[in-house]
Amino acid sequence: MAILVLAVVVGIAFWLNRRYSEPGAAPAEVGAVGWAAAMRWTTVRPLARADAGRLLRHPSFLVGAVLTPLMIVAAIGGEPDSSWLRASTSIALALVPLGWATIIAANLVALRPRRTGADELLSAAPSPQPVRSVALMLSAIPAATVAAVLAAGTMVFVGRSHHFSGSFLAAEAAAGLLIVAGSVVVGVGVARWLPHLGFGILAAAATAVIQARFFELDAWPWHRSQADPLRFLAFLAEPTSVDLPVLEVRHAGWHLAYLAGLVLVMAGVALARNGVPRPLGALLGATVVVTAAAGWAQLRPPGEERMAEMISYITDPVSHQTCTQDATVRYCAPPEEAGRVADWRDRVTGVQALLPPPVAARTLRVTYRPPTVIGNSDCAPQPFFDGLHPAVADKVAAADVWPDDGAVHPGTPRFPCGGSLTQEFFTAVQVGAWAVDLPPSPHHLDVRCSATGQARAVAALWLGAAATPDGAQTLRALVAEPTDVPGLLTFAGWNDPPMWGVRFAAADAELALRLLEMPKEQVAEALAGAWDEVVAPATTSAELARLVGLTPPVAGAPGHRTGAGPACP
Repeated sequence: MAILVLAVVVGIAFWLNRRYSEPGAAPAEVGAVGWAAAMRWTTVRPLARADAGRLLRHPSFLVGAVLTPLMIVAAIGGEPDSSWLRASTSIALALVPLGWATIIAANLVALRPRRTGADELLSAAPSPQPVRSVALMLSAIPAATVAAVLAAGTMVFVGRSHHFSGSFLAAEAAAGLLIVAGSVVVGVGVARWLPHLGFGILAAAATAVIQARFFELDAWPWHRSQADPLRFLAFLAEPTSVDLPVLEVRHAGWHLAYLAGLVLVMAGVALARNGVPRPLGALLGATVVVTAAAGWAQLRPPGEERMAEMISYITDPVSHQTCTQDATVRYCAPPEEAGRVADWRDRVTGVQALLPPPVAARTLRVTYRPPTVIGNSDCAPQPFFDGLHPAVADKVAAADVWPDDGAVHPGTPRFPCGGSLTQEFFTAVQVGAWAVDLPPSPHHLDVRCSATGQARAVAALWLGAAATPDGAQTLRALVAEPTDVPGLLTFAGWNDPPMWGVRFAAADAELALRLLEMPKEQVAEALAGAWDEVVAPATTSAELARLVGLTPPVAGAPGHRTGAGPACP
């Protein structure tokens, strides 16, 4: 698809060049010496050395170089734990602004003779324009080298405060270097076909539009899922929002071949400004074939063995995780989530300490599984299946991924869009829901039930908050969050909502906050003394308030609001 877009751009360039060459339309361009039988290439090296110096000292390139480390740090983000897959692709993405700056710099360096009135002098020089074009495009090598040094130096600095799981993916990061190298070629090509000031800036803007808008798959004209392989026909393809390397289908080597082919095609287009001799035509034809083949290879579905591995990972997660047993509680987590197990254990222990001994001794499983809702790059929620390769998503049923198994399946530990950590408050509430016989996790396609006005809903929220440091502050912040159903905690617009199996009412959360103002031991003793009554679905939150000596906030029987989901059993 990028080749098609490039062909359209080249066609427009041909039309503009012909228009400006017509008598009376514009001053005729000083003709450059084109391909010649006796053309010598020995001057390419000194010309390339001089042009590379001009490019690397150009203000536009220097600005891009200064911004690159900042862009890499911003792209990787402030989370100390991440995967090398996301870090490697973030490096490539952070080099894109340097590519834009390089297009402008290369374009202005290529137009320097025209801007200084030296066209006639160069048209009489012993080095024809094809030789000078090649020398200019060879500046791509030092430009990419500078990009590599900046990226490596920044990652050494970032590595001091971050821990990356997995291994560094050089092929993913190298895509950014090819972007910078290709930017030099684009700048030269635009200068040759559209030798007017301003077109270099337009070229940089055009590449941004092609990447950011034309390959926005969930919008017109594609309307496809986030993980559709078509995204690899863009210059860069970020990982999907599932953020798990085992569930990513990427052909990094083929993508590098695809980018290299696009760079060579553009180089051929730049040289074609002075005619298309047979060797150049053969080069263009070969590079188009290689680019098309590499693009097609990226669209292939995963093999049967890889697909079976991915399906097993999401339908039988425990077999791919490390599990530990603490008395009656079993914790299972994949390597990417292993650092959270200690916090899960602290929250479980904290809730158990507030429960009657027989309840605390019940068997509990805390197992990580993919969340039903994940956040995309625009900080918006999307179904988990949209982040899976379509060939895999078609073979998996929601009931197999999210069965109603009564276990605690922790979700996000943060507020939305990379916000503040909650010290696993959400997991603690899930454990509280398990303790009072409410569903601790959603099942099937994000089915969550309603326990509005039930005493056990208030108890679950109180247990989770009381067992979490700053739990009252976190719960208070949740009550203040926007909602799309008045009176309910629905996490409207959260890119990664908590994996609670219950939609709690704001009034019940406010009663839980009142309980948190009381001595923890007093509330725990009152709940334990009437535990069977507290966990009964028919017991209201008003009755719970009277039980602990508070004025009931509202009266009435338990129920559920429209839009809250089915009533909890």
